[in-house]
Amino acid sequence: MTGNMEHLRRPLVRNVKKGQRALVLSDTAHDPRVWQAVMSILQEIGADVTVTLFERRPADYYDPPAAVCEAMMKSDVNVLIASTGMLHCAASLRSMEAGIPSICLDGGMQLEWMQSGAITEDMRQVAVRKHYVGARIFGADAKMCRVTSRYGTDFTYSVENKIWVPPLPGPDYDAYKIVNFQKDENRPAGKLYYYLYPTGEFNVAPNEYTANGKLVIDLTMHHLGRLSSPIELTVENGKVIKIDGGADARILRDFLATYGDENAYMCPAEASVGVNSKAVIRGIQREDKNIMGTMHFGLGTNVDVGGSIFSKIHMDGVILHPTLYVDGVKRIEDGNFLVDIEG
Repeated sequence: MTGNMEHLRRPLVRNVKKGQRALVLSDTAHDPRVWQAVMSILQEIGADVTVTLFERRPADYYDPPAAVCEAMMKSDVNVLIASTGMLHCAASLRSMEAGIPSICLDGGMQLEWMQSGAITEDMRQVAVRKHYVGARIFGADAKMCRVTSRYGTDFTYSVENKIWVPPLPGPDYDAYKIVNFQKDENRPAGKLYYYLYPTGEFNVAPNEYTANGKLVIDLTMHHLGRLSSPIELTVENGKVIKIDGGADARILRDFLATYGDENAYMCPAEASVGVNSKAVIRGIQREDKNIMGTMHFGLGTNVDVGGSIFSKIHMDGVILHPTLYVDGVKRIEDGNFLVDIEG
């Protein structure tokens, strides 16, 4: 283990206190050096650390084993470092609702990636960009969005009454503290209470059952990783009715049939914009969906981002160079913002 782990340390040092019970969750498919480094940092702080190691869950949003779920409710803070996304699984949502925060680094990040890319971004500036994406790219009164791309996306959906504008960071803003999203970001997100890293996205949960058209995912998708060929989703009234493409499309069809449910085909569960200028293509969602100017679109659950749909799973797919129109006005062109979001 070499190199500077400062970016890994910051959220842990800011949020975990000496004597607190810290539960670290990881699985056998994840780079073990990450949880080992996290455990060392927590021990250095003086926390009472327990590490749980279990088999990889079959899909993102699936709970850890029952014994781990129980332990999460008896911890002071849960640190999520599994290869699958667990921040919005039922067990994590229950613990956050009970006032137990999560510090989340899940999704398969390798130790080397803790020293470059999205995790090294100025997170205060990310907060500035999120404010101006809400205020200037969309606007609180936005009603309809249309997204196109070079791979054939032509997709519309309603965002009426769904745009939240987070406040600009003030002089006392701490970019690494655990966030209460309803209180700190004016965001309708239930009891979400966590710190997520690396991050850098402006979340939108469009109105359900309003989306129509072709949505072509061309970069990365949960479970599949970096795509070898684009996946074309045909959406009617907010539900995927057809999945076309090559091998990756076949994998997605099989995955949804095996691990999903009826609501897993709801689309878009979210339609979010990347605002992290340091993020690079890694082939995993934890990094790729934050790339500046990208957009990612979710399938399945959206109760965690301000919607009303609950599903067993949530899968994001990234478009690398989207063009976004808001109420007929072009705001992003081929992944480039057409209005200032730097403040």
